Amino acid sequence: MEAKDRIIVALDVDSLDKAKSLVENLAPHVGCFKVGLELLTSVGAPKVVEFVHSLGGQVFYDGKFNDIPNTVGGAARAVAGLNVKMFNVHASAGIEAMMAAVANKGQSLVLAVTVLTSLEENNAHLIFGGPSKAKVLQLARDAKLAGCDGIICSPQELELLGKQKELGGLMKITPGIRSSDDPPDDQKRTLPPGEAIGKGANFLVIGRPITNAPDPVEAAKKFAEEMSLGLKERFHTVLFDLQKIKFGAFRLKLHEKHPEAPLSPIYLNIRDLPEWVYTLAGDLLHDLIVREGVGDFDYVIGIPKAGESIGHALAKAVGRPLLRIEKIEADGSRRITSNILDSFERGKKVVLVDDLITKAETKREAVESIEANGLQVVATVVLYDRQQGGLEELNRAGRKACAVSRLDEALDFFVHEKRIPLAKKEEVIAYITAN
Repeated sequence: MEAKDRIIVALDVDSLDKAKSLVENLAPHVGCFKVGLELLTSVGAPKVVEFVHSLGGQVFYDGKFNDIPNTVGGAARAVAGLNVKMFNVHASAGIEAMMAAVANKGQSLVLAVTVLTSLEENNAHLIFGGPSKAKVLQLARDAKLAGCDGIICSPQELELLGKQKELGGLMKITPGIRSSDDPPDDQKRTLPPGEAIGKGANFLVIGRPITNAPDPVEAAKKFAEEMSLGLKERFHTVLFDLQKIKFGAFRLKLHEKHPEAPLSPIYLNIRDLPEWVYTLAGDLLHDLIVREGVGDFDYVIGIPKAGESIGHALAKAVGRPLLRIEKIEADGSRRITSNILDSFERGKKVVLVDDLITKAETKREAVESIEANGLQVVATVVLYDRQQGGLEELNRAGRKACAVSRLDEALDFFVHEKRIPLAKKEEVIAYITAN
């Protein structure tokens, strides 16, 4: 999934004529269109959904079902029959009503509405008898219990929800997205797009900042860029929290050949990650290859061992086959062989994947081993560039190589978030500059 695919554009209009140019122009640049009560009531649900589909868009049916379980189940069955990507039900309708929606969802996703983002805190107290965050948490737990695919919440609740292990796997869809220069409106609990994605939102519902912009397509592209940065920062945060990025004094692979070399003040161990983190890595690499114009390839190969799971995630994200290549560890050394373990067609193109790049030697060895089989490696992509010359060396040799993030970008983020002191960043930079 690319960053743009996480954008849901709110079609808050009352006619298909008003929606037509928006859907036609934006469909290639966003993931989905939210059709709400105004358009559904004015035109009729089947006609609206068919219209959006005919212009190449996918539909989020914003019907906000809120009734007895039998009625909600029937409505869910009807809307699922329209082949919408997702639809929603009020979590306050109760667990049984949400379960009825889930039981009749077909191939669609069911999202549970928690507390509307238009509510100010004093109104939340009046309606729910307590703070909005407490109610959102309760309704999110109900939605998870009912089997919903995700919830709709304000960006202000993302951090709280992300800390609840029992909510793992529950997608978070967030309206109330506003940039710092957007004028105030009826959305009260808002965040900028990059920050919302960084705090754990899976999709962002964006209306007026795109649809009312002088150039909606450019506005959507700008949001996608901010979301891409937010995804990158979320990945940094997750690896830090999982202690996959650590600071101290560490022996690295280079110390096998050069035991006298100074110890590294940083260690990246991007292995044995939770499945959702690998999915995030795959999405980041997907975004990277699109941005770098690497679209013409047939296979993905991950360098063993760390790169295999990351390669699998990219292959899944882009819908290409994954090939495995053998790595031999013997006599205290490790090397990539030319033995590809899966069937393939000679003459095809490959994207090579690994967790990071330090020097160019391992990547060059892998490229040569793969191309000995009659395949062509069109690009090497990694999550992190340790900035020790490997990326530049490959590119100078005519071997396209690119990284999701440079190490100094991650360090700057950790300093900004007060995860590490500035002195630690400077120590790491001094080490990689000297080595």
